[in-house]
Amino acid sequence: MWNWFFDRYGSGSGHNDGGAASSVPEMDAASGTLAIAVVLAALVLAWEIKRRQRARMRAEG
Repeated sequence: MWNWFFDRYGSGSGHNDGGAASSVPEMDAASGTLAIAVVLAALVLAWEIKRRQRARMRAEG
């Protein structure tokens, strides 16, 4: 059942089973900074939406 997984990703034991190493894309500092900024902006937006909903509920009730 899991043969496809182990064939693709290996056994996870840390031993090289003779398969080709998978390439991992590199991230430079500018891309990393941009990614962090996007995550922080999403968190601030979610916090602001939640804050406004709480303020509206207090004003109504």
